[in-house]
Amino acid sequence: MENQEEYARERFELNRQKQTLKEQQQQRLTVTYNGGIFKVDMQLLSYLYMKCANVGLFQASREDIIPDSYDTPIKVDVQDLLVLVDQRWKEVYNDWLNQFEELKTKRKAGDVKV
Repeated sequence: MENQEEYARERFELNRQKQTLKEQQQQRLTVTYNGGIFKVDMQLLSYLYMKCANVGLFQASREDIIPDSYDTPIKVDVQDLLVLVDQRWKEVYNDWLNQFEELKTKRKAGDVKV
């Protein structure tokens, strides 16, 4: 019985650490550009990739006006913003993956500090 309780405590602690790690990494998913703060997510990435494809295919303008995280309209160069967003996305998710892999290999909750 005691072994099961210890196992449950350890699993609870590891799950809590995973959640904490997720929250820490999600807070890093922001970029500032031209006076605006943008939340880096799949929606922004997809929009910027499609706008860049349109620039290349249809000679559309590289400039656009999009709302930042505070719904403030910001004039952006879509290719410049895409570079920043893509770099931040890769940086954060690579760090997250490395820390998550380390967390997965631990057998006891006290083995890793988040």
